[in-house]
Amino acid sequence: MNQNERRFGRTLLSVLICLGIMAAVAAVVVVAIKVAPSEAKTQANGAQQRVPQVSVRVLKSETVEDRLVLTGSVQPWEEVVLSSEVRGKIEWKGIEQGDAVQAGQELYRVDTLSIRARLQQAQAQHKLSLQELERIDRLAKSGAGTPQSLDGAVANRDVADSLLRILQIEVENSVVKAPFDGIADTVLIDQDEFVDVGTPLVRLVQVHKVKVMFGIPERDIPYFKIGDSVRVRMDAIEDRTFSGVIYRIATSADMSTHTFKAEVEVDNAEGLLKPGMIARGAFVRETYPNSLMIPLFTAILLDDQRVAFIEKDGIAELRPIQVGLVQGSSVQVTGGLAPGERLIVKGQFEARPGEKVDVQEVLE
Repeated sequence: MNQNERRFGRTLLSVLICLGIMAAVAAVVVVAIKVAPSEAKTQANGAQQRVPQVSVRVLKSETVEDRLVLTGSVQPWEEVVLSSEVRGKIEWKGIEQGDAVQAGQELYRVDTLSIRARLQQAQAQHKLSLQELERIDRLAKSGAGTPQSLDGAVANRDVADSLLRILQIEVENSVVKAPFDGIADTVLIDQDEFVDVGTPLVRLVQVHKVKVMFGIPERDIPYFKIGDSVRVRMDAIEDRTFSGVIYRIATSADMSTHTFKAEVEVDNAEGLLKPGMIARGAFVRETYPNSLMIPLFTAILLDDQRVAFIEKDGIAELRPIQVGLVQGSSVQVTGGLAPGERLIVKGQFEARPGEKVDVQEVLE
């Protein structure tokens, strides 16, 4: 085979290979053209069939309270520091710190030996003054006595009476008694210690009921009055709520805090409330009956207007609403929704106004 024949053969082979490649490419293009419309159609059908899944809550009316929560402290209902009214040594002590006491119970006795000695002298002097008065009175009636001597005997009797009474009171005051039922909060003096007149002995507190002190801000004072109920919780007692009543409100504000002191009476028959505990008081400013409360996240802000999605007959509806009081994670609806309507609370951000939704859960 000469050189020209070999060159022709190579050229023919190249042409055949090119023709084969072109045929294969054409076949792929044809298949792609046939398959592409089918896939596009399938995807379009899938998009048309996808319906957002949602959860709804049936709206119910309820009474809503606008509450003001304040921090306060527990104080004894009554407290007193008993002091000695006589001078002497404590000869007996019948109280320890933390003891419960009853009204009239003896707590201390002060040694009154010197007072008793003076009392015996006063009693003797008083007896003599009475005898002298009787003698002079007989003389006066018989005409032997003088008016002056009778007046002097009466005066002596009166002086003896006064001294006797003073010493009797001192002896009585040497015994210190509890003025009311309560607790010995602080014992200040022990047995055998010497005390003077006015020396503090013991601090008693009455805690069968307590007063909880709160400071009401001046802007809120118009909302409250004596007799209003207050719900009280303690930081130290998390699982209990106590009922209280406002029984006193200050007539002027504290100049440093600009708050009005309010005293709330709370029953403490169980003895759970201790003086000094931190308290939280829920004061009701206003009450709104027949109100609707919805989760705050469902009240969507759209172009300066609050809106919410409701579901009706399987269709999502975007409803303009008016809102009021915010409490925690809930907000009061003052217009735009009605009891019995079904608020979309889950999946609302996938819903479209006027389009179908698939209700998966209904919350009451």
